[in-house]
Amino acid sequence: MTQNQLLMTIIIISSCFFIGSLIFQQGRCVLTGLFRGISGMVVIGLANIIFGSFGIYVPVGMNLVNFAVAAFLGIPGIVALYGIGFWQIFH
Repeated sequence: MTQNQLLMTIIIISSCFFIGSLIFQQGRCVLTGLFRGISGMVVIGLANIIFGSFGIYVPVGMNLVNFAVAAFLGIPGIVALYGIGFWQIFH
């Protein structure tokens, strides 16, 4: 094996490891986003049940936009959704 062939082999193997790690990290990010979105929907559902038991009906539903907000922003995003909902009620 010549020096050029050895160098090309090292570059190809390194590139394969780099591409594999990118694919693995993106898959992990997708799973994390799905988990956060589903958890956010559970929190929104429980909050709607709790507020409903007190007679407060906040206009925060379970839809794709709220799923995305919960997935990207987490708990602060859910609090912001309820803040906007309360502002709509009392304004």
